[in-house]
Amino acid sequence: MSNQNNTRILLNIKDKSIHFSDESVQQEVIKGVLSHVVYATHSPDHPDYCTKCGCINQDNSIIKNGTKSVTIKLPKCSNFTTYLKLKKQRYYCKMCSHTFISQTNLVDKNCSISKNTYHKVLLEIKTKRSVWDISKSNNISHTTINSWITNINSKFIQPHNSLPKNLSFDEFKSVKEVKGKMSFIFTDADTGKILDILTHRHIGFLKSYFFSFPLEVRKQVETVSMDMFKGYIDLVKSCFPNAKIITDRFHVVQLINRSFNSVRTQVMKENKQYYSKLKKYWKLLMMTQDDLDDKEYKHFKCFPHLMTEQQVVDELLRSSKELEECYWLMQRIRLSINNRQIDYFEDLISKNYKHLPKTIQTTINTFNYHKTSILNALTYEYSNGKLEGTNNLIKVIKRIAFGYRSFTNFRARVLLISNTMLPLQL
Repeated sequence: MSNQNNTRILLNIKDKSIHFSDESVQQEVIKGVLSHVVYATHSPDHPDYCTKCGCINQDNSIIKNGTKSVTIKLPKCSNFTTYLKLKKQRYYCKMCSHTFISQTNLVDKNCSISKNTYHKVLLEIKTKRSVWDISKSNNISHTTINSWITNINSKFIQPHNSLPKNLSFDEFKSVKEVKGKMSFIFTDADTGKILDILTHRHIGFLKSYFFSFPLEVRKQVETVSMDMFKGYIDLVKSCFPNAKIITDRFHVVQLINRSFNSVRTQVMKENKQYYSKLKKYWKLLMMTQDDLDDKEYKHFKCFPHLMTEQQVVDELLRSSKELEECYWLMQRIRLSINNRQIDYFEDLISKNYKHLPKTIQTTINTFNYHKTSILNALTYEYSNGKLEGTNNLIKVIKRIAFGYRSFTNFRARVLLISNTMLPLQL
């Protein structure tokens, strides 16, 4: 295999009209950086017409007229910045007296960055790296990379002729550019694929967005998983006539946990004798009964003798009868949800809890308000688990980039990293 073919394979150049000499690769200092420079010539077949006037090349009406050197930025080789100094063939048209230059598929017209470099950068954008780090590693300005991301975002349009049967709704803390603090995201509940990300979650705006889908498409939606935000309930009832609302089980458990934790905090402040114990071992109170160790004796600070985790919890519950009753209510509700015990859950929330603190009463009232959707959550397998994982990914993207100002770039980056967009064809 000749050196010319070796160079072409190494640089991933598929244009056969680009020719390399035997000593085409040199090392030069460009902008203060030692770089690899590859010298080549572009000698394509004679053009069939003039790109300026469109006249067909007949009787040598288009002739060669010297060359023009251009510098093209290639992907790095052996961690060296690599350039291609290409001599392009210049042509002269006798009909319009204009000159034009031969074009290659290695690079777009009027661009000095090769398509291979562009694709390499896009593949790196799909990873969890900041734009600044990507620009430094590829020797390309971050402004250029951001303009590419903006261009990608404009090409991503959610088709309005179909929707999955099962959807998930949620929100996440947005960027400074948008109107509201929270942006709206919805996904396919079966696959976890992001369908679209909207600037804010104002219900009027969301209704206008979903009403742009035909009624026949919206009628095909069977379930929508969400948290207990009342606005989403109104949204689903208005836009998806056949959909059943599913309250995410995680948010149900989270609500009862937070209510019990607030009761613990209140008891801790009122009972100085148990203050340090309740403050230090609150995590044991939040554990399920089955996870508590009742066999291994260990030393716990604030307790004079060896105890098991179960004994520590029993001792903490002796600090207050209210705390003990709230604790067992929390455990029973969590048990009914984990085991999908619909009748048991209904029985728990139907009882009178007026003697318990207000936070517990409010939580039980909330459960009764969302009773139908919570029972749907115990009936169906769908939840917001995959969507919550995507929200965690969004937080990681924001943290790596030290925040985003442009919602357009942020949306495109999330869609790229979450593999919503089609894979790049190199």
